[in-house]
Formats: sequence, structure tokens, C-alpha cells
Amino acid sequence: MKKIFLTVALLFAGITVSLADNDRPITLEQLPAPAQTFLKTHFADLTLAYAVEDPKLIGSEYEVTYTDRTEVEFRSNGEWSSVERRYAAVPASIVPAQISAYVAKSSFPNQFIKKIERNFYTWEIELSNGIEIEFDKDFRVIDIDD
Repeated sequence: MKKIFLTVALLFAGITVSLADNDRPITLEQLPAPAQTFLKTHFADLTLAYAVEDPKLIGSEYEVTYTDRTEVEFRSNGEWSSVERRYAAVPASIVPAQISAYVAKSSFPNQFIKKIERNFYTWEIELSNGIEIEFDKDFRVIDIDD
């Protein structure tokens, strides 16, 4: 039984290693349609630096980087999962109203959201002063990390 478990573990590790760092450059036209629409809506004025596809066991993930170092990551279905801007605020239109209201009312005046990540259960933002705030799916604060 231990041999079977070890064999399966080694096989899985081999598959994972073979897929690691297998990014390949793509054009914006090769992104899923929802990703293309998102970029045209929110980042049409930026200049593309590069876009890459990261194949996974099931599907692919995508990352788009602009010349101002804005990075946008997408899931395999084309939904955005992360937006990070180095020198400007993320577009207000992608930030849920509850999160915007929290930042506006909180003790973080004159700060803007420079990074936002979302997954199925949480949202996480990073403010321009480096403070990270995590929200649950109902937009209740569950963690603040300075």
C-alpha cells in the first residue's frame, strides 16, 4: 500500500513539475472573450507590454502586463482574478461598492486601492500605503495586515 501511495505521489509531482513555469506568450486576441472585453473596458488607454498563458492541469490562466506595470490576471473562463497597479488606483468600476464604502469611511483617508484580488470566498485589497484588507464573500472585514 505504501508503494502504491508513493508511486502516485511521485507521478503527481512529476506532472506538476512538468507543467511548472510553462508560460507562453500570447496576443490579446488569444485571451478568452470576457478577458478581452474587461481589458477594453478598463484599460484601453494603456500600452500592452506582454500577455502570457499559463497552462494548468485543467484549462489555463492568463496574465496581462502593461508598460506602466499594471498587471491583470484571469481565470481560464476569462473572469479577472487580480488587478494590480503600481502607481495609480485600480478602476473604481471593478471595486464592489461595499469595499469602496469601507475604505472611504475607515481610518485610511487619502488612500487608494492599488491592488484587488478575488476568489470564490474572499476579496483582498492593498491600499497605497501598503495596508492589506481581506473581506469575506459578504464584504465583512476578516483581516487587516499592515
